[in-house]
Amino acid sequence: MSLEQSVEALRYLGLFSNLDASSIMSTTVHALRPEDRVAAARILMREKSISGVPIVDADFRLVGLISVSKIIEALADGRLADSVDSVMVRDVISLHAHDTFETILSCFQRFKFGRFPVVEEDGKLVGMITDTDVLSAIIRSFYSVYVHDQRRTITLGSFSALSKEFENSADFVYDISCTGLENAGEGSARLKAFLQTKGFGESVVRRASVCAYEAEMNVCIHAGGQGSLRAIARNGEIIVRVEDEGPGIENIDLAMKEGWSTAADAIRELGFGAGMGLPNIRRFSDHLVIMSGKDKPTKVEMIFLESKE
Repeated sequence: MSLEQSVEALRYLGLFSNLDASSIMSTTVHALRPEDRVAAARILMREKSISGVPIVDADFRLVGLISVSKIIEALADGRLADSVDSVMVRDVISLHAHDTFETILSCFQRFKFGRFPVVEEDGKLVGMITDTDVLSAIIRSFYSVYVHDQRRTITLGSFSALSKEFENSADFVYDISCTGLENAGEGSARLKAFLQTKGFGESVVRRASVCAYEAEMNVCIHAGGQGSLRAIARNGEIIVRVEDEGPGIENIDLAMKEGWSTAADAIRELGFGAGMGLPNIRRFSDHLVIMSGKDKPTKVEMIFLESKE
């Protein structure tokens, strides 16, 4: 899958929604003052292996930037002893600390620069974002995704569950609101009844409802009881998505191990929280995508194919 496809897949998955410039940028900034010599910028770039140096005033507000190309020009003109402000770019394109990941991507794609300074509202320089920082953010986002595909041939970007149609025209919608475990599982029971009216076979309906129940229980036990259960059921395929608002799964691979659980003792004493929810979902679904992270919302998408019966 290409970088463009990876970005598009992550955009559909919603993994960019919590990323902004402040979470991606490097806060270790090597800057110079306008009165510093061009030779100092040349040395700094060589020592730090960087291709551009921001120029700041006494209050660390961004006033310019000097790039490798400007160093080369100054070297050719014999101006290494001149002050930086005589050769720097003054009209600097910068990002703001709260700019979204979409905005950051747009800037890199539009201007084709290798780096952008990041400033606060008052113009104070707080970081730098390079194209490497962007790639690292994309890789970290992928690491927060667990993908299970029994056929082992489907890439992340080709899951039909990533279609925008899922967001706009789900066939079944249920708002999860558990005030206690006594009404937990109501959504999955309604989903089962709904699927039976759609003519799906007993086996695939059972698998889908069991997995929906496990995901719904996780919302009730681990996420304050608030979330949503949605499904698309058509053309021999059932797609179920369960979402909550956190606190998220810090280590998805660990959570997939049978018997691993963070449920409170009181929940365990009631016979729940045995650490079999996600393993059961993996066992009974044909395709599974889990998107989560520490202090992040969790999305669980499950696909069930009637052709597998």
